[in-house]
Amino acid sequence: MGATSDHPKPVGICSGYLVAGLGVSVLIFGFRRQLFTLATLTVYCGSCRHTSPHALRKFVTKFTLFFVPLFPMNTEQYLECPVCGVRSPVPPGDIPKLVAQANNIHVAPGELIRTQPRFAGAAWPDLP
Repeated sequence: MGATSDHPKPVGICSGYLVAGLGVSVLIFGFRRQLFTLATLTVYCGSCRHTSPHALRKFVTKFTLFFVPLFPMNTEQYLECPVCGVRSPVPPGDIPKLVAQANNIHVAPGELIRTQPRFAGAAWPDLP
């Protein structure tokens, strides 16, 4: 057995030259979720039957590329009950009227908003 081998050296498919020739690149994308509180309104909750100050919230999910938010993928507006935590959806057209109503200090009992819960559980349990 000599120090010299007659077998050829194995050639790796992923040698430094081939990997550099492939042009490997990294693309980082994801989603960012943001929660905005638009106003606070005195509302009668249809789930727990309490009249209490509900938060009018907007929940936006945006597509991100390299940690930069580019465009919204989903937007939801809802009233959240502080007693039972139920979130009632609000149509986008009603948002300006509700914000204007929240800026008015005096609300007559006949003008109270009555919510209809979407479902009994919390919609986004992982949010603060």
